Amino acid sequence: MRELISDIHRWRQAGVGPWAVATIVETRGSSLRPAGSRMLLSASGEVAGSVSSGCVDGEVIAELEAVLSGQAAPHLLSYGISDAEAWEVQLACGGAIEVLVERWGELHDALLEEVEAERPVGFASRLDGSSHLLYRADGTTLGSLGDPALDARVCGDLRAAWPGPYASRTRYPQGEVFVEVIAPPPVLLIFGATDIGAALAELAHVVGFRVIVSDARRTFLRAERFPHAELRLGWPQKVFKSEELGTGWAVVVLFHDSKFDVPALTLALNSPAFYIGLLGSPRTQADRRQALREAGLDERALARIFGPTGLDIGGKEPAYIALSILAEVVAVRHRRSGEMMSQRVSQRPRGKTRGRGGGL
Repeated sequence: MRELISDIHRWRQAGVGPWAVATIVETRGSSLRPAGSRMLLSASGEVAGSVSSGCVDGEVIAELEAVLSGQAAPHLLSYGISDAEAWEVQLACGGAIEVLVERWGELHDALLEEVEAERPVGFASRLDGSSHLLYRADGTTLGSLGDPALDARVCGDLRAAWPGPYASRTRYPQGEVFVEVIAPPPVLLIFGATDIGAALAELAHVVGFRVIVSDARRTFLRAERFPHAELRLGWPQKVFKSEELGTGWAVVVLFHDSKFDVPALTLALNSPAFYIGLLGSPRTQADRRQALREAGLDERALARIFGPTGLDIGGKEPAYIALSILAEVVAVRHRRSGEMMSQRVSQRPRGKTRGRGGGL
């Protein structure tokens, strides 16, 4: 949804409307886009977003045109194909997707408002496109799925998945519902305004992270070096509190200096950050862990540190090191191992999509 914001603003300013929207509600196999991905079509024929990175988008657009013109009611589309046939038609990736096509409505506007404000938001859609339910961070709701018992059950599932991201096609006694929680953009907090930090900040910005860079050295922490990051000048324990760091935060410590590393790690380890990485050799890692033990942190806490930070991709230049770190951060966020796709032992089990829907 987030990637559609700029196009939607442009359409609104130009008075372009109405719109139809296609939403992936389930993926199987090697789909190129996750559940929750959306594509919009305006009455003037403009397109925003994608549900397949190209391979079935043309067919989906035709279905959206039919919905916009009133020739078709909201409905569910199925696209799937075997790997053996993959290059002949439909999904070249060899996967399968289920797509809900419908008109854009007032609850979609409300959903967009929450996403743009960078608040977590829950959204539920009946798979016949007849109704929607929006669940806000404060517990209030908009809309209804047409049955109070179903609304209550879905709200419970949204609360259980909070703060997301989450996407699941779920069967209830009252029917099937696509349930999603769209999370705010993940945050990457970089301690250390180094050359690696500069490269990492830019890469993270490109893939949709909110980036914060912190350092006590004013000479290094300059806006021109970090044009897409929020800058915090000062010692880690002075400019942050652990409770500021949430479950959607990743922390990377790049100082390579114990007087900075230990306070930064202590701060991060006392937070629910999903990733805590430390740059440095095995000897540096051992020294920092010992200092943290002496500061009162136990082995369970120390086990949360990814150190040395990054995946083994080779290359010692700052940009390559930054790439390896960001790759590991993304892998951890998506609960993946970071292995080579060509060397995967087995395919993931087919079935409902859970976890990372809706994008960054």
